[in-house]
Amino acid sequence: MKKIFLILILSLFTTNSFADGHANANGFSITLKVPMADAAKVEEMLMKHAKWMKETHPLTGEKKLNSYSIMKGPEWKNAGDPSQGTTGNIFYVLNEFYENPAGFANHQQLGSQWSEIQEFQTMLFTYQVGYAFPGTTIETIE
Repeated sequence: MKKIFLILILSLFTTNSFADGHANANGFSITLKVPMADAAKVEEMLMKHAKWMKETHPLTGEKKLNSYSIMKGPEWKNAGDPSQGTTGNIFYVLNEFYENPAGFANHQQLGSQWSEIQEFQTMLFTYQVGYAFPGTTIETIE
């Protein structure tokens, strides 16, 4: 009972603390953990997303997409001792960083119109293990 009460109290403060965070967001990062058997279909969907991003998102102006990347790497059984091998899972990390919150808002608007959005979101929520959304960029090196 104490745990439930504590969770309710913390969620109340967390919700209030970050309620305005969405208005200031200028990007996000998503980490997916994908079994090797599903990697090809996930990668195909990520490539569709990248293609759509290239076709629809401005690279200049107020709503500029500053950076878009997808990283891929194995999940190690013990990252401190790679000789133990991998688990058979692949991590994918999708990062999007916009010039300002207007770019992020534009992305959400465009995304709601993308014909593949339902399939893409289903894939994300099936495999996501980390999700900084909305996110605020705190440092870049240019």
